[in-house]
Amino acid sequence: EQAIDEVVEATGTGYEAGFAFIGEMHVTMAQGMVPFLEKLRERLGVRTLIGCACGGGIGQAAGPRAVESAGGGSGGDWPPVEVEQVSVLSVGLLRSAGATPFFLGQGAEGDVELLNKKAGEGSVRSILMVADPFAPTEDILRTLDESFPSAVKAGGIAAALQVGAEERGAFMPSIAIAAEGCQVRLHNQGVVGLLLEEVDVHTIVCQGCCGVGPAVRVSSVAGPVCNGIGGRPAQEALRLIFSAVDPPMRAKMQQFLTIGLGNVGDGEGSIGDGDWLIRGISGVTPDGGFVIGDGIAEGQPLRFHVRDRDSAERDVELMLKRYRLERNFKGGGEEPIGCFLFTCNGRGEALFGRRHADARAVATVLPDASSTRVAGFFCNGEVGAPGITVAASPEESAQPLRGTAIHGFTAVYALLVPAPASKS
Repeated sequence: EQAIDEVVEATGTGYEAGFAFIGEMHVTMAQGMVPFLEKLRERLGVRTLIGCACGGGIGQAAGPRAVESAGGGSGGDWPPVEVEQVSVLSVGLLRSAGATPFFLGQGAEGDVELLNKKAGEGSVRSILMVADPFAPTEDILRTLDESFPSAVKAGGIAAALQVGAEERGAFMPSIAIAAEGCQVRLHNQGVVGLLLEEVDVHTIVCQGCCGVGPAVRVSSVAGPVCNGIGGRPAQEALRLIFSAVDPPMRAKMQQFLTIGLGNVGDGEGSIGDGDWLIRGISGVTPDGGFVIGDGIAEGQPLRFHVRDRDSAERDVELMLKRYRLERNFKGGGEEPIGCFLFTCNGRGEALFGRRHADARAVATVLPDASSTRVAGFFCNGEVGAPGITVAASPEESAQPLRGTAIHGFTAVYALLVPAPASKS
């Protein structure tokens, strides 16, 4: 109750739609997501509120605990904070967004008829979402990309809510939709979110990596295994790159090596830093192949990467600078009025050695950081298309975008920009 009071005092009331990122402790104390989310929705006076459980939240500080984390500052005149605690509550609210809530599960489960109707109308500009940690999220993202190919998508995967201190394998649903005049819809094994018709979302996906060696092509695959790179056996190709770099980079490769993948048909030299889809190497076969996962294909561009604190800091700086440049050249409409930030629970202080790094970096691309709200949470996986996505014009926004993906150790910035002829 105290957390709800503090949030309502800070935000005011009277909104169309929004998200609530609810610390696991609040869900447990309220005996489930439903009573807490409905009470929060009523107090905020918001027509639709999407809720998800989290282990840490992001936003402007309100209340004594968040103020302490912020170093003594609170409210919109202070920069956003990252609170890595299960007692957190963060909300991101939109006064006008043309928002439609939805749930989509596996196969034909969920609001399929509604989604088909909206897809046929062609008016959805962007989609924000949160996923259950046990959902077939990759399949659901493919469905959304097929139905809404030009809509920018962003989101995160919620925390798993274990039932009971001693039980194993029993979990409560961790995502829900609360809407005016309806019972709260509690969901698992799927994705809930908002279809937005009056708000553009620009995404910046920071994967915390830097490239090592040249970009080449996958030359041999067997299912999820990459056996050949650049016409050589995979391990031989890696050894050549390893021998060519300096000792500090070799040390990083031994600890933090990852692989970046491009799209089949892309030229190796046309993929910029930050635009690769980063995937881990989950194993090595007896023949020396790298186990990467589904979606790898012969002819696909590939580049080795490393991920560590220095790489993550450089990557955030690079991608935010690139976003400013792309907005200038492409004409990204009005200035952003807010940001949802979906960042990995492996980032934060554990990665950067200091608090609030991802949350406060966004100030470099917002017109007035002191008056622009940031809300988000620490995720079990982050959702967005690799690189930077800016819908610049009706002509460009009609073109299909790069496929939406699930990431790890990533920060996804979803900047909110009023769509033409709308104010949010």
